[in-house]
Amino acid sequence: MSKASVLQSLCNDKLIALLSAQKETDIKTLTEALIEGGITNWELPMSCPAIPDWLSEISPQYPNFQFGLGTVIDTETARRGILAGARFLSTPALRPEVILLCRRYQIPVICGVHSKEEMNAALLVGADALKLYPSEDRFGPTHIREMRAEFPEAKLFAIGGVTAGNATDFEEAGADAMFVSSFLRAPDDETPLSGSEITQKVKSITCRLKDEPA
Repeated sequence: MSKASVLQSLCNDKLIALLSAQKETDIKTLTEALIEGGITNWELPMSCPAIPDWLSEISPQYPNFQFGLGTVIDTETARRGILAGARFLSTPALRPEVILLCRRYQIPVICGVHSKEEMNAALLVGADALKLYPSEDRFGPTHIREMRAEFPEAKLFAIGGVTAGNATDFEEAGADAMFVSSFLRAPDDETPLSGSEITQKVKSITCRLKDEPA
């Protein structure tokens, strides 16, 4: 897929799972659970150095699923992710060298930002989309709405506290897409959910966005 097609698909689908994997078999199990629930985009954080190696084995098995590599902070990791089949990359903060590398490879890069200054800097360097972290005192949709007014043409991807209960609020506030993370994890953040539990949670949020019964 072209860079523009990947970005458009992320915006059309609205939801991007953000979950860690501790072993290669986790990726296959979670991918199938996400697909069953209705999410076909997954950002895998670089929680383990082997993630790109696992991704290179798994991604060809799911040609219609978009894997992304997250928490990318250097060009070597970015290059490994791209060669492994990642269709988009994400940085936790401004990383101009990573953004420039992605532009060279024609791979979409999503830059983590919070303030107007950070957003402007990321766009000037060439970020394709902005992963907009909400502040503690102005949580979520309000922050998205305010930044949408400041940057009407930017692709804004919300992150932080997106659930089945507020996903439509983020969408109405102007989010082009939303990362879903804590909602897909156990409350203690330690015990992994089963594939069926992930699927049910995903269905609850995808159905809410489509205004369908879960």
